[in-house]
Amino acid sequence: MQTLPPLRALQIFETVGHSESIQDAARRLGISTGAVSQQLQLLEKHLSAALFFKEGRRLRLTAAGVDFHQRCTEAFEQLREAQTQLLLDEQERSLHISALPSFLNDWLLPRLHAWQQAQEPVVRLHLHGSHHEPDYANERVDFRFTYAQTIPQNLHYLTLFTDRVVPVCHPSLIANHPIHQLTDLCQHPLIAVDWQPRFSSPPSWENWFAHYAQAEPITPPPPRLTFSLSHQALAATQAGHGIMLAQYAYVQPLLAQQQLCMPVGARFLDLEWPYVMTWQPAVFNKPQARAFHRFISLALRVTSQPERAAADAIPSATPHNDAEKHD
Repeated sequence: MQTLPPLRALQIFETVGHSESIQDAARRLGISTGAVSQQLQLLEKHLSAALFFKEGRRLRLTAAGVDFHQRCTEAFEQLREAQTQLLLDEQERSLHISALPSFLNDWLLPRLHAWQQAQEPVVRLHLHGSHHEPDYANERVDFRFTYAQTIPQNLHYLTLFTDRVVPVCHPSLIANHPIHQLTDLCQHPLIAVDWQPRFSSPPSWENWFAHYAQAEPITPPPPRLTFSLSHQALAATQAGHGIMLAQYAYVQPLLAQQQLCMPVGARFLDLEWPYVMTWQPAVFNKPQARAFHRFISLALRVTSQPERAAADAIPSATPHNDAEKHD
């Protein structure tokens, strides 16, 4: 691999290329004209190429010099932008966080406020909900929360958890039509979530019935409503529009507050992939990024306590036939 020219020589070359004068460049850089000439000669020797020619009292770039100068200018501009951004980040103490929309809405946001309030000085959060996997090299992203199905190989990541789905509904939906057995579910509108084509969808009603009604197979009716975003399906469920196979990480607080109920008890089915948080190592140059990573790690230790015990502690909405349970 060829060695790069000295950085000082490149800096002087860029300045002379703009000013077209050794004297002007020396004045701008605060050095002698002899030092400028010496560095230009060193650079041309290193590259084995003529970069300038004289035209009267001015220095003009050769064809090779024009191309090389343009690339040098772009490189220095990127360095200046990087330096400016680094200083801004240190002064502003900001974090740019990207996440899947439903994950951001239902898992991350409820946890962020308390952490942000505890930071001193304040950390400004820029939150972006998107299914698009960001390009860390060209987009301002410090951390990304996504489904493990899509982790780029060049990123570091922390596995968060593998979620599970469970049937939930608003208590009023089944107040007059209680559910005593699994077939009773089919008498109510079913709500589904379809993530395709970007991700594999969460378990469907067909998957769930195949798992829990093995003795006497049940074919569920087509979903009355199908959403591409989980939090939209959850909003429809909270409004009493049907029964949803909801992600337990999203609905656990709502179940505990009895805003939703599990009409057939804690009958879970795992998602295919876990959720992860990704980042590039350079992000830890920011103290606030290190603090955020510790916060997420601690949140995982808290939520990694056995959830099934917590789920079992939430009463079912109605009695159900345990003979159909095969969990």
